[in-house]
Formats: sequence, structure tokens, C-alpha cells
Amino acid sequence: MIIRNLCSILLSLSLLIPFWGYAAGNTAKDTLSADERIERARHYFGDERLTDQDGVSHRFFSDLLSQHIVLINVIFTDCKDACPLQTQRLQFVREQLGEQFGSEYIFLSLSVDPDRDNPSALKAFAEKQHADLPGWRFLTADKTTMLTILGRLGQWTDDPNNHSTLLIAGNARNAHWIKLRPDSPPERVVEDLKRLASNTAEHF
Repeated sequence: MIIRNLCSILLSLSLLIPFWGYAAGNTAKDTLSADERIERARHYFGDERLTDQDGVSHRFFSDLLSQHIVLINVIFTDCKDACPLQTQRLQFVREQLGEQFGSEYIFLSLSVDPDRDNPSALKAFAEKQHADLPGWRFLTADKTTMLTILGRLGQWTDDPNNHSTLLIAGNARNAHWIKLRPDSPPERVVEDLKRLASNTAEHF
């Protein structure tokens, strides 16, 4: 139990540190209008353009974060174990979300190896994992852009083989973000996503 609690604390800190600048400005978020919260989040997360597995361009905040409850993970297409395994685990989450997946909830798999992960490589990876689906975007951009985005999320690494498997879920419209262990049961992930949608999730 002590070890489990320690792991939970370390995971909390790993996400709290990069989000601190965003969170500190939201301590009085209840006094902000919805538009003000959106603009504050847009300023923090940025609105860089990413390209998905179909070659479609998306603005990170405006098109993705601001429109949905998101579940974010980090992958690279040459990964032989952790990335395919996590993608397969997320399939169980997707199935339990039912018809709301793709509308209320979306998954964003961000490449930590943008030099090699072009849209074609992401497409092949998604198809191999049976995850090439509406509502599941496998995203890449130039290295500077990915470093910026993943850096804000505390997820960038110069060595893709050592990338984090932490899951990040959020409701940017209400400034609610949570971190999830990669081995969280699918049922727990679904429960947490629904809490985000109902605006009762933990707030950083």
C-alpha cells in the first residue's frame, strides 16, 4: 500500500510540475467566464498545427482540445511493445464509451518520434492496431512543434524508447486535467473520463 501511494504521489508530481503555470492562473477559475477559461487554456497549450494519419491538419487547441474530452498518450511507430500494448488497452476503453466515442470523447496519440513518424507511418501503425477510427487521431508535426506540445504536457523525451506511458485526460473547457496510470483498468479510465465530462474531476 505504501509503495502504491508513493507511485501515485510521483505520478501526480510529474503532471503537476508542467501544468503549474496553467493551474496557478486558474485558482480563481470559478470567477472566469467560459470564454476567458478557453482563452487562458489556448494561451497555455498553444494552437500549433498537427497532421493526423490521414494527412488532415488540426489546430491543437481549437480543433482538438477545446471541442472534446480528450485522452492523450504518447507513441512512436517503431515501438515493439509498450505502444502496441497501450493502444490495445485503449481499445477496451473505446468500446465502453460506445457511441459517445468520436463525439464527446476522442483519443489523441502523439508521436514522440516525429523525424520518422510521418502520416503514412502513423496510418500503418493505426491500421495494424485496428485503431484507425473516427475519433482516434494519431498526430505528428515537425520536431520543434512536437517538442513544444509534448514539453507542455511533460511528455517529451529525446529518446523515444524512454518515453512516458502516462495517460493524460482533460476537459480544457473547464480546466480539468487528470493523470492516469498506464495499467489503470479500462473501467477506471472510462469512469474518470465521464467525471471529466460531468465537471466533477480533480482540478489542478
